[in-house]
Amino acid sequence: MPRLTLLAAACGLFATSAAPPVLAADPAPPASTPIQRLPTVQVDAARVRGVDDFDLPASFTVVAADADNRRGAQVSELLDGIPGLVARDRQNYAQDTQLSIRGFGARSTFGVRGVRLLVDGIPASMPDGQGQLSHFNVLGAERVEVLRGPFSALYGNSSGGVLQLWSADGAPGDPWRLRATYGSNATVNTGVQLLGQQGAVHYNLAANHFETDGFRAHSRAKRDSVNAKLGFDLAEGRRLDLVLNYLDAP
Repeated sequence: MPRLTLLAAACGLFATSAAPPVLAADPAPPASTPIQRLPTVQVDAARVRGVDDFDLPASFTVVAADADNRRGAQVSELLDGIPGLVARDRQNYAQDTQLSIRGFGARSTFGVRGVRLLVDGIPASMPDGQGQLSHFNVLGAERVEVLRGPFSALYGNSSGGVLQLWSADGAPGDPWRLRATYGSNATVNTGVQLLGQQGAVHYNLAANHFETDGFRAHSRAKRDSVNAKLGFDLAEGRRLDLVLNYLDAP
């Protein structure tokens, strides 16, 4: 009996010491507590126009598409020579161009990852970060804009950078273009571009056909693409653009 009484007393003492302390809730503040309103803070974004490139807190490059770099059949040929950007043609027509900016996207086995893609202001990257550029017609290009580094966080979760491709806007007197290129292995690359302006309507229509038998067996490829951009000048300096992209790569 003395042992049981001593054991019960020890257990009771341990339970009392192990119990968490009970803290009383803070009393509610009185209704007369003053509320201080902070002043409004206005944030203005810096405009790129009129600012020297050296003074901007970002690393970017703008490349104009001329008659020389529009001859290629791949977007990678349009992106040659841009610092920090590597566009590699995989020589596999079943996969798109591998694109990396400062190493981001270099480990992607297919598609483009880590780089935000925009075509005529329309996102070409899916919500999971993967994107492709095969639907863009090089023949109708006007310029390429590349933003490198962490400043691309303004465009989403792409930490590598931003690549934006723009189609040309038609203007009065713009020439129409016809292109035909032939190579080995029955390679044919033909294209036509209709560019100009009629009144308040700007138009840019670029169609391209590419076909090859390939350098090895079972490597035949075919690709047809059409890009159309129509711009309508509205009142008060406003404008409406319609963009159509078509790609058939069986």
